[in-house]
Amino acid sequence: MMFKNISRRKYAYRLLKMFDKKLWPTIIYTVILFGLCVTVWQLRTDSDHVTEYSAIQYNVYTTNTTGYSYPLQTLPHDDYHRLINLKNFTFTIFNNPCNESNPTLLILVHSNPKNFEKRKIVRETWGKNTPQVKVLFIIGLVKIRRLKMQLQKENEEFGDLIQGSFYDAYRNMTYKHVMVLKYAIYHCPQAKYILKTDDDVFVNMPLMLNFLNLDLSPFGGSRMIFCTLRKNSPAMRSWRSKWRVSFKEYPDKVYPPYCPGWAIIYSPDVVFELYREAQKTDYFWIDDVHITGTLVAKIHLSHVNIDSLVLDRKEQTDALHQPSRCNRTFLYGAPNMNNREIKALWECVKTREVHVSLLKYIT
Repeated sequence: MMFKNISRRKYAYRLLKMFDKKLWPTIIYTVILFGLCVTVWQLRTDSDHVTEYSAIQYNVYTTNTTGYSYPLQTLPHDDYHRLINLKNFTFTIFNNPCNESNPTLLILVHSNPKNFEKRKIVRETWGKNTPQVKVLFIIGLVKIRRLKMQLQKENEEFGDLIQGSFYDAYRNMTYKHVMVLKYAIYHCPQAKYILKTDDDVFVNMPLMLNFLNLDLSPFGGSRMIFCTLRKNSPAMRSWRSKWRVSFKEYPDKVYPPYCPGWAIIYSPDVVFELYREAQKTDYFWIDDVHITGTLVAKIHLSHVNIDSLVLDRKEQTDALHQPSRCNRTFLYGAPNMNNREIKALWECVKTREVHVSLLKYIT
């Protein structure tokens, strides 16, 4: 009540005199420092949202002297035998077709160990090994003894399986994807491009090689991730969805822009950067979101969308029933193809190598 009749100005003045004059420089400095911290935090937050637009675009090498070499010396000494949070990792089935070769493209195909027929179809159609192209099938461990024996026999016959020391299971897909990156880094460093795909996918190899060698560069390039880009995809919370993730697993409502994993072209430098980040980042089981979304954002990489170079279901059906439709410019068939469709589409395209630029079709 003692200040009741004192004007606001006098009241404020008396309050100010209550503070020690020596405290004011410290108070002012603290306020300024706090403001700077808030500003920096806002800038970093804003940069996360615009990463996709501000990232460096891909570039191509013009001579063989500008190629990329994996900086293995920057990795921990125990890196080879570690896969994210798995210790004592090893390749339990191993082949090295890249040895003493210089392939343009290394293709690493995710495959369920049981998919013997799918792998057979890929080998007989678009997935043949050549001096320019090396194709390997990526699998995990199996528990059934009979299946183990079948895989060993298959590998003895074809020599194109790569198996890692983790069980082949749905929630182990990120291990499988990072193993793809690990294999490329340690065992095929001379490949100019790396294609990660699935065993139910059709790749138009004549146009793929034309695209890599002529549209891009036979010497490779950098900052490349070509895929069918997905944006603003919600994290699934329904118990009915096989893609359900809990809030503990993934707290955000929407996934970052990412690539569905059925067809992704990487340049070697991107393979290395994503691998290095994956090795030190907490495990998240949806590999597409984790590696080509979360980790791509960490390395400030810009996706290149090639949706227009994928056949939709209607176009694919038309091409299968009317071979003349195979002149449509495309790199991939529609996802999740069956064996009959893959064989038929290969018959359409294998004699129709078209030297046409694909750059105008990508965004």
